[in-house]
Amino acid sequence: MKQSTINLLLFFTLLLFVSCSTNTEKVETKTEQKKMSIIGRWVLIKSEDSGFRKTDHQNQPSDVVLNIQKNGFFIVYDTLVDPKWRKKGLPLIQERTSGQWKLEDSLLTMIHDDKDTSFTEDFKIVRCDGDELVTERSNKKTTVYRTYGKK
Repeated sequence: MKQSTINLLLFFTLLLFVSCSTNTEKVETKTEQKKMSIIGRWVLIKSEDSGFRKTDHQNQPSDVVLNIQKNGFFIVYDTLVDPKWRKKGLPLIQERTSGQWKLEDSLLTMIHDDKDTSFTEDFKIVRCDGDELVTERSNKKTTVYRTYGKK
């Protein structure tokens, strides 16, 4: 009788210990997978705000490119795609901004390091499926959604 009580107590203690242990490896792997999915060259396709103003960025003389690099840096630049504009001798790439990025859960923080100033922008990642990246950024006046396509 005593032995079965001790075995039962030991069993419940072991069960409690196993159920209370955490598995941070799965959480870290999920965060790393999300980071890997946003890395790459993204071309701005459209933007829209909460005031229902939509802008189609396709079929323009230049593309706005967000290049998120694996090493924690990013660059936003314009690149000419219209052959007529390329013939004019203009630079093919014009940098807008660059800096460092970090991702925590679905919050993408971009720390811009411009010549004279440094500022931070926070974006919520609404969707990132490998082919399309949708971000949301809110300020006091409006919320802006940007849709990027992977290139």
